[in-house]
Parts: sequence; C-alpha cells; structure tokens
Amino acid sequence: MEKQEMDNVLDFYYEVAQLKEKLRQGWLYWNVSGTRIESIAEHIYGAQMLAVAIYSECNVNVDILKVITMLALHETEEVKIGDITPIDNVPDSDKLFLGDKAVNEIFANLSKSKVFVDLITEFNEGKSPEAKFAFLCDKLDCILQIKKYSDEGKCFIANAATKVLNDHRVKAIIEDGATTVYDIFAANDRKMYVGTIIEELFDYVKDYEIKK
Repeated sequence: MEKQEMDNVLDFYYEVAQLKEKLRQGWLYWNVSGTRIESIAEHIYGAQMLAVAIYSECNVNVDILKVITMLALHETEEVKIGDITPIDNVPDSDKLFLGDKAVNEIFANLSKSKVFVDLITEFNEGKSPEAKFAFLCDKLDCILQIKKYSDEGKCFIANAATKVLNDHRVKAIIEDGATTVYDIFAANDRKMYVGTIIEELFDYVKDYEIKK
C-alpha cells in the first residue's frame, strides 16, 4: 500500500469510529437512566444482527449481505450531522440534503467511494427489496431497545424532555392511552409494518419477556 492509501484507511476509520462514542439522541431526550446508554454504533450492530435473524427465520427474499452493508453505512452521516430525530422536526428533505452532503465528504478519499455512497442512496430511496427490509430492521431495532429500557424501568414518560412532551404526536399517543415509552414508540411506528413480512413479529414484541 502507498502512504496515501494507508492514510485514507486510517483517516476514514478514525472519523467513522466516532459513532462508537456518540449516544443515540432519542434516548437522551427521553432521559434514559443507567450507566450506559446505547451508542449509534451499537444501534448499527443491533440492526444488522436483527436483519440476520429475521432473514433466517422469515424466509425474506433479499441479498442479506447487501442489507448488512447498507445498515453498516447509512448512519455514517451522523458523524457530521448528529442523530436527528423526529422530535427535532427537521423536514425530511433537509435531513436528506444534509446527509447526502455528509456522506459524500466522509467517503470522498476512498477509491471505491461511489460504491458505498450509492448503497446509502439506495437505502434512502427505499425502493429496492433490500432497502425496504433494511429500513424496517433499522426501525425495529429502535423499538426493541426502548422495549428493553421500558421493561427495566430505565425510562418513564414523565421524565422526558419538555420538547418531547410538547410534541403533538407524543401528546396524541399519550391521550390515546399509552402508559410507557415503549407504548409511544410502538404506536407511532406500527403503520410502517402493516402488510410487511414482519408485522406479526412487531406485534409480538409487546408481550415478549426479555430473558435476563
């Protein structure tokens, strides 16, 4: 390897490895307690392993290696733009613009940057079977994590940040009978899973007892 190639590898690695230290913004807004809160990198790993398990047990017709790669790459934008959540009320078009700009900068010095940026674009467009499946796994990992936090008594609706409790979507779900943070997330996201191969799994999560 030439010096420039080695620099490219290490520069890229140390930049994206920041995701191991960046905490998921949503958990900060909900004031999840405990000595450890999930990082963005941990979320990526969780979504990848969830995709592997669902692919195995649900006979999903996708290129699983492509799905795993999409899940590995699509959060890299958060190195530069942070973890923008629905509570931040950033328009989807603005978030997409900022994300595209970020990933093009992050991957710029890799010789195969187009391969990786194209996969992120495919994920964001959400049209291919792999992109659709990866998106559902990404969102379901979030549901599974908040289920764990809720069941362990590490987050409560009353402890959420003011901007969360003032959000019209959150207010509506609470008024509809939600009693836990998990209930709020599940009610908000369920529509994504209607008619998909993992709709039944999504509904099953509510009564699942997490093994200690």
